[in-house]
Amino acid sequence: LKSPRAGFTSISNLDHKNPLARPWRHMADPSLVGKQRMQRSALAEGAVQDEERAIVADGEGAPLLPSVGKAGGPGSYGGAAGRPRRLKEDDRLCPTADKEHQPFLDVTRICCVWLVAIDHGDWRFGDVNTGFAQNWVLQYLFLTCGVCYGMSRRGLGRYLFRLGVYAAIGICINWSAWLFKHMDWRNDFFSVIYHFWFVIGLMVYAVILAPLRGYLAGVRAEALASSAAPALAGFEAAPETPYAQPPASGGEVASDGAAAAGAQGASPPVDEAKVQERLQRDALTKALVVIGGGVLGLMICFTILVHPLLDLLAPALFRLVKDFGPKTSFWGLPQTEVESFKFLQRLCTYLNLTCTNFWLLVACPKVFERPGLAAWAVLINTYGHRLLFYRANDERPFHGLDLMTIALTCHYLGILHRRTIGKYIARYWFVVLFACCVLWPMGLHGRMDEQPPTVISTRIRVNLIEMIFVICWLTAGERLIQKEIFKEDSFDFMNDWALVVFLVHKAVHILMVPPLNWMFLVALIPVCYLRRRMP
Repeated sequence: LKSPRAGFTSISNLDHKNPLARPWRHMADPSLVGKQRMQRSALAEGAVQDEERAIVADGEGAPLLPSVGKAGGPGSYGGAAGRPRRLKEDDRLCPTADKEHQPFLDVTRICCVWLVAIDHGDWRFGDVNTGFAQNWVLQYLFLTCGVCYGMSRRGLGRYLFRLGVYAAIGICINWSAWLFKHMDWRNDFFSVIYHFWFVIGLMVYAVILAPLRGYLAGVRAEALASSAAPALAGFEAAPETPYAQPPASGGEVASDGAAAAGAQGASPPVDEAKVQERLQRDALTKALVVIGGGVLGLMICFTILVHPLLDLLAPALFRLVKDFGPKTSFWGLPQTEVESFKFLQRLCTYLNLTCTNFWLLVACPKVFERPGLAAWAVLINTYGHRLLFYRANDERPFHGLDLMTIALTCHYLGILHRRTIGKYIARYWFVVLFACCVLWPMGLHGRMDEQPPTVISTRIRVNLIEMIFVICWLTAGERLIQKEIFKEDSFDFMNDWALVVFLVHKAVHILMVPPLNWMFLVALIPVCYLRRRMP
């Protein structure tokens, strides 16, 4: 607006190219009209930035008038009833105040890498599920990688190159250990790569998620813009608006009946509550139809079209897997041609879940006013499948993709009511741990990821504990880790140590016997410390 007075009686001064600037109409309510004038005066006097801070911090800024216009046009991420999306600061995974450094990501990475090194050195650590490690260690690594992928400013090519360098260095280190111990690497190169399949998987996931990453960034940009300009974002033009026009003169605002009579004769007053209720009901119906129809369509597509096509690839898949050696059975890959057909049948269900998650991420921001609902939709869809349906050990690579999708979604769109949920999780963390102890089946041991439970009660318990840990990290991660670990105690060198341990720990376990292998890995800590402190 050009001045405090200009543009209030005409919409000609509004910027029609700005998606947030929409034609508006006054309500025939003196108190609401007064509030609208005060808002516009504040904006015109240069108070936009202060109001943006209040909106983002407090989550306020809902328009005084309900939006009854049509949904946004092509390219718009607007959702139900055309209302612009609102992304509250309380919902965001990485708050803007801490966007430079996220200590909880570093601590998560360091702890998970160390526990992975322990598990690769002594299989009993994972077999008895020490500290519920099976339910969160690898899961947190995928979540951390997903958030970091969203935060990265590198292009896809540079991102893949960096991961490829780490994978190449690590594979060469493992290969050197096999050569030194005269192990048969030619017939078992799959085991030579070993945990660096994780890095190769991240590269594949980054390529798959690259289009989704751009889309989510666009949704967040529009949601943040809408949250920063509430005074104009909520006033939508409508061909049939129930609100009366303001009088031509600057006197008192006429009543609803008088205003309507002056325009086109007497008409009954409009019940605003009923209008709002009808809009919400229509929005809910639209959401159910769009989301449910897409999910049902994907199920039909995979059952009728994709499944028969994948069966044609069974012989080729068997020959490909055979070339990598017998250790591929560790990941549930087929060892015979008959197993290849069964594997591809299961593959259909895994792909169906992943594609359903993608559909939810496309549809939810368009039909819901709060983008944070998309994260809950993907979480419920992912773990609903894992709780109710059996998923073999060959599902692990697809679960990694689903976890990265969840993390990427939470980074860009946030999680609805994240701050409130995280506050209570941080306050009652001991209750969460007690609940997980109660849920874990008594006497159960073994690797549940390598040999997934077939008993439905056991499967529900194991996956429910994993879901609890995932939700705790996504909602309360930064509350459980103090920034002083790096700012005051200067433990930043542990990031270097975690990277070195990730690259060399498997080779160290091959070349050294206990306890020399553990002593060597721990001895790397002062080396990394001195390297950071050297001028």
